[in-house]
Amino acid sequence: MAKSNPNDALSLSSEQKNALHSAKAWWQEGERRLDYLGERAQYQNVLEQAAHARDRFRALNSPVGTDAVPILRLARAFAPNVAVNRTRETDAFARALHALLFGDALLGERLSDFLQTVRGVGALTASQLLFTAYPDRYPFVTREAMGFLSATSEQKRAARLLAQERYGETGDVQTTSLLTRFVLLDTARNAMSLPDFADFDAVLRHAREMPKGTTRRKRGTLANAVRESEEAYGVAPNPDATEAGLLRYLEAFAASQGLTYPPLAIRNYYLCHKTKPFVILAGLSGTGKTRLTELFAEGITGNPRSRYRLLPVRPDWSDPSPLLGYHNALTGNYIGTPFLDLLKEAGRAENRDRSYFVCLDEMNLARAEHYLADVLSAMEARGREIPLAGTFDAVTLPRNLFLSGTVNVEEGTHPFGLKVLDRANVIEFGEVRFQQTTTQATSPTSLPEIAPGDRERLFLGGGVETVAEAEGRLALVSPRYVERFYECLAGLSDLLIEGGFAFGYRVRDESLRYIAHSFAPDGSTLLIEGGAAEDSFNVALDFQWVQKVLPRIGGTQERLSKLLRVLTDWAEINHFPRTAAKLSRMTRRANEEGIVSFWD
Repeated sequence: MAKSNPNDALSLSSEQKNALHSAKAWWQEGERRLDYLGERAQYQNVLEQAAHARDRFRALNSPVGTDAVPILRLARAFAPNVAVNRTRETDAFARALHALLFGDALLGERLSDFLQTVRGVGALTASQLLFTAYPDRYPFVTREAMGFLSATSEQKRAARLLAQERYGETGDVQTTSLLTRFVLLDTARNAMSLPDFADFDAVLRHAREMPKGTTRRKRGTLANAVRESEEAYGVAPNPDATEAGLLRYLEAFAASQGLTYPPLAIRNYYLCHKTKPFVILAGLSGTGKTRLTELFAEGITGNPRSRYRLLPVRPDWSDPSPLLGYHNALTGNYIGTPFLDLLKEAGRAENRDRSYFVCLDEMNLARAEHYLADVLSAMEARGREIPLAGTFDAVTLPRNLFLSGTVNVEEGTHPFGLKVLDRANVIEFGEVRFQQTTTQATSPTSLPEIAPGDRERLFLGGGVETVAEAEGRLALVSPRYVERFYECLAGLSDLLIEGGFAFGYRVRDESLRYIAHSFAPDGSTLLIEGGAAEDSFNVALDFQWVQKVLPRIGGTQERLSKLLRVLTDWAEINHFPRTAAKLSRMTRRANEEGIVSFWD
């Protein structure tokens, strides 16, 4: 049987979706809403404790029995289970649990080893432990949940094939059965647009309490919760979900949190990450740069608790060890870091369809070329491998890890070298415009309906990876756009060569791919929704000159005053208002201070 993209295969019928959404609405939005909010608050507290317990447990190289106690206690808080009682507080169990949660092998292999190693623990208990550590990733498999789905043998076979692809093949029947259930429950959670399995578990538990007058599941209603395709297996995307809809969602989500960003800021940030997952946010302190990285991660993933890290950069970061860890020669152990842990999680095969985010806060307090050296090199390497210092081991920089850095330009900060600027888009946040808040502006914002799974699928998919692909997408919109890009690029390059600021193929490639990403595969505009293609194309060009080229320019007024005049004239003639405005600000500062710098 032929096998194609898994995202094109399994789907829910309208009747099945109605049953799931009825259960969700009854518990979260109806007469039980106050009960839901109270229970959710209690759950949230337990989930935060679980995240702290998981991170502490992960940091241990040789755990002992007492180290597993916090996770076992939290697992019992979710549901009574004699298999996780105090008799489990042994060194052997702690080591087995550590390998299950944090081992390097695929989940299928780790799970099989755990079930074979630990006596008296079955698949449902393993599910409970995985859920306790990662409630956004693994479901808590219960008889109630599986009874609600009532999957047929054909559906289970389809889910089993997808589980093998996602988690790895195993010869263990118990492991295979559990991973198959993971796929089935993940399908239902995605259909309900729930951010994590904690909410999902609560909805299905309370679905049994729905009154008879409510739309309820009859036996067999969800019998086709996972439908087999003749050609492929997987969780079907919503065909109505589009990148344009995702961008509307992200803008509405930011507004719902009471934050207003400059026009096109969120769309620009999105396209920068689609082009290359390294973005620098520069500007005044307090303009929402760090908050944007967090909001974006939450908007894409639905729940950034375990897939977003905010890492404050310290002035003493002089090498890669604060990010990548180091080898302790005295103990022989490798000392990891939160960044390395997240990097490894993102690189797991079962997580390739999930996005992970890191924000380096005030990244110019230390020299980025030093502490980011290995990461920057891996971005361009064919194998994307990062060596771990003092060992023969290496980790891979996964393509689903997105790195942002915030910059406040002040005394004591360090400038960026070309190794950093060549690989990043630099987005500036200017002055905040204060105005009276109106009733309309403070009213709740209605978020477009788009499931977390669809948001991640759209964000991670549909990209152009090569120059040829980028040229092809632009040519579909208009063959003139490819010619126009190269004409502008060549003209700008000639001017910069004369001024001593030549750039290479990387700037060309990434600028072209950014502009291609500003159009959907069908040719519709993403940067300016509903706008003319010509306008969107010109705005994308303008953004790239400001974000990829101008940050490279710096020196004395005496040396660069002529270059600034020539570049400003070029930008005005070619109708690039953002580029012209930025060059004017650079010129004004040069006249006042005698220094030419992109960084205000």
